[in-house]
Amino acid sequence: MVRYSWSRIVTAIILVTLLFISSLFLSMSFSDTPSSDVLRDILERECINLNKDKLFTLLMTQVGPELEKGPSADLLKIIEGVIKRTDFDGIAEEKTVEIITLVNGAFKKGAPLDFLDDIFDVAYVNTITIDQLAAAANALKEFHSSDVPQDIYEEFVYHSIEDGWDASSVPVYTRGLIYGVDRGLSPDKVALIMMLDVKNPDFATKPPEQIVMDSIKLVREKEPKNWKPMSEVEKDMALKMDKQRSLEQRKRELDNNIDQKERAFVQAQSELKELREYPGGKGQDVDMDKLNRDLERLLRNLQGEITKYQSQRGNLVAELEATRKFVDQQQVSRDKERRTKRERELTKKHGQVSAAGKRGKLNKDKMTAAVDRLIGTPYRFGGDSERGIDCSAFTRRVYRSQGVELPRNSREQARVSASVAHSSIRTGDLIFFDTSINGSISHVGLFLGNGTFAHASSSKGVTRSSLKEKYYVKRFVKGGRIFVD
Repeated sequence: MVRYSWSRIVTAIILVTLLFISSLFLSMSFSDTPSSDVLRDILERECINLNKDKLFTLLMTQVGPELEKGPSADLLKIIEGVIKRTDFDGIAEEKTVEIITLVNGAFKKGAPLDFLDDIFDVAYVNTITIDQLAAAANALKEFHSSDVPQDIYEEFVYHSIEDGWDASSVPVYTRGLIYGVDRGLSPDKVALIMMLDVKNPDFATKPPEQIVMDSIKLVREKEPKNWKPMSEVEKDMALKMDKQRSLEQRKRELDNNIDQKERAFVQAQSELKELREYPGGKGQDVDMDKLNRDLERLLRNLQGEITKYQSQRGNLVAELEATRKFVDQQQVSRDKERRTKRERELTKKHGQVSAAGKRGKLNKDKMTAAVDRLIGTPYRFGGDSERGIDCSAFTRRVYRSQGVELPRNSREQARVSASVAHSSIRTGDLIFFDTSINGSISHVGLFLGNGTFAHASSSKGVTRSSLKEKYYVKRFVKGGRIFVD
């Protein structure tokens, strides 16, 4: 009879347990990691229409490695925000992941998230690159701090995507339109001529700067009395901004040069180390002493170039920071003036809408006719016509038939209307939804009664939907009443 000691039995049990735990760990799928748990929580919370399991698999394939490095707050915010919108709009899982990748890529290139939030749904029906999306979001940011009217600059930015403008040229056209408006020229004319010239195949070889100058010159000839020369302050600001862009470009070039030289230095060091450790590795025909001297000389030269570039970079960064400080101070001042002006305009608009709402009464027949005329109109970012329209332009057109002129975007429409709870909504009320990355009002529709509302859906165009559907209930923020009686 074979006898086992207790120590051997305990050892065997421990080994079996360890083997079981090890095999269990090895068999764990990618979906059992902490970062994927966070992703599953987002999908569980935000998905109503979307297939959570399918979307999880697609996302882990596409952005899983990035999540595994430690899920960044920005990436998770992008995933959650895009899913909110695509789930609301009934977009497929594959397209949802494609858009998340686009937004994340554009954000990494420095595009502002708030303005990416405004524009990314153009990717539902347009083929767009990361660079184009980033350029469009940056353009929206620049326009937002300018005097170019919103309806014009949104149409302008949409054309940059629809017509496939080169991403590197978009900033030139953006600043050209802003400059023309600052000089007193009609924004619609400058924008239209510029968009036509960019699209003109005869001008394909024209540099963007030339297209801008020619467009402004043409409008200036038609509107000579409108032209306002630049003030000395504006000239100084323009020179500083040009200098900032030039310094930033030079810094990128220096960073690239330093990176290349440092990689070459590491490679030369590696070759020299290998040569000294294995002197016979290069073959008998190689002059080892000469190769050794050449590598040492190369290392000295590379180190000298790295030091030179780093010195240039240090001086450049100091100059760039001083220039940025000046430009930022001036921009803050200008932005404050514009915000004050816009706030006054919105307050005035609020008063006008409130007065119209108090003295008027909803004409349901006119409202129904206005809605019926627009049903089936395709969605278009910045659009305000029967060729294409966005959500706030749709509600504005309907209320125009009532003799009320609403502001241009959904957030401002929410501000000028009287807030109404979900349970108190009635026919003719505006209804506002949060479908955004940043958690704010981003969509508006018009309540028609009997649980139905009309809106310009990003995926379906102008359509009727049921407010009782779960994903509309989930995204609902508030109602907005214009006619109080």
